[in-house]
Amino acid sequence: MAELQISEEREEDVRLLFKKADKEPKILIVTDKLLTGYDAPLLYCLYLDKPMRDHVLLQAIARVNRPYVDKEGIQKRVGLVIDFVGVLRELKKALLFDSSDVDGVIEDLDILMDDFLDKIAKASTDYLDAGEGGDADERLERLVYGRFLEPEPRKAFFEAYKDIENLWEILSPSKELVDHIGTYKRLAQLYAAVRNAYADKVGFIADLAHKTRQLVEQSAMQDGLGRLTKSVTFDVKTLDALRSEKGSDEGKVFNLVRGLQKEIDDNAETAPVLQPLKDRAERILKDLENRNTTGLAAMDFLAALAAEKDAAAKAAKDTGLTSKAFAAFWLLRDSAVLKGGGIEPLELAREIEKLLTRFQNSKVNSDEQRQLRAALYRPLLKLGSEDRTKIVELVIEIVTQ
Repeated sequence: MAELQISEEREEDVRLLFKKADKEPKILIVTDKLLTGYDAPLLYCLYLDKPMRDHVLLQAIARVNRPYVDKEGIQKRVGLVIDFVGVLRELKKALLFDSSDVDGVIEDLDILMDDFLDKIAKASTDYLDAGEGGDADERLERLVYGRFLEPEPRKAFFEAYKDIENLWEILSPSKELVDHIGTYKRLAQLYAAVRNAYADKVGFIADLAHKTRQLVEQSAMQDGLGRLTKSVTFDVKTLDALRSEKGSDEGKVFNLVRGLQKEIDDNAETAPVLQPLKDRAERILKDLENRNTTGLAAMDFLAALAAEKDAAAKAAKDTGLTSKAFAAFWLLRDSAVLKGGGIEPLELAREIEKLLTRFQNSKVNSDEQRQLRAALYRPLLKLGSEDRTKIVELVIEIVTQ
């Protein structure tokens, strides 16, 4: 034994590395240690092969009862205890506590299977009927942008699905699940589609659990449902083309706004110009979700925003300014500070363009940023505006955009 015994220092390293998802070891075999004072949230499965009672047993099974979210945002909601001894069959005898204190702590697989079968049957009836008519893509759009347009029905579906997913992750790969693979897969795909359709960020990956994600990724297409349209370019030409295409107006509205969002995410330099349009577009989405407007009316509202965006793109080209200088011009154009002051926004934007070239490291160099601010204050303070606070705010916005 002495030859195989590791040092205390090495044992301490093992304890620390086991808590890290990308490190080894992945398995620990424990006899009399790590029951108290050791917390490893990512631990999912405990193989119980030693008779235990009372607080020792409770501490052991509690090792897997820790919340954990991995780097991809996937959450561990339950822990799995595999009992080779049979002690959990007599849980209330093994734990000398009031039986009400341990109700729901441990559930037998037979009980969980019955719960799964009841819930998936109800979910199939409640959520997977897309009605007759149309191709697979149209049926999916009817579900996502019709049934789940409002936040409350989405929330109820998410909660129902996650209950079923938790049970699937525990019970899989039980042979009793074979007849329900198709239904469960469709539910998981619908959950991912709804989450992605209404996600705040383009390219959101739905938080499917590990076994479920493997099941869904086995097929490139929805099982019985189609795929949602990807985000599209937000401009007048695209919007006009979408009007004549098949699909719901609500779905088109969401895809257009996602396109605008993606353009802002991919090009930080145009963000100051596009951000006000994005804010207004997202307000249109809220009105649509709350049924304060229709999909057709929302398309008309977005058409006006797309026209503004195209006009901004033309103005940027006509001025010949760099993207940063044009963003400053866009701010100056609508600023109350310059109105009636005798300084043309375009003229000032050209001066700003020179200053931005001169102080090109102002984003990361505090001294350059201070000099840039001082240079911007000079022409603005000559306007004689009584509200110096607005001038300061305008300069800060130009410098930090």
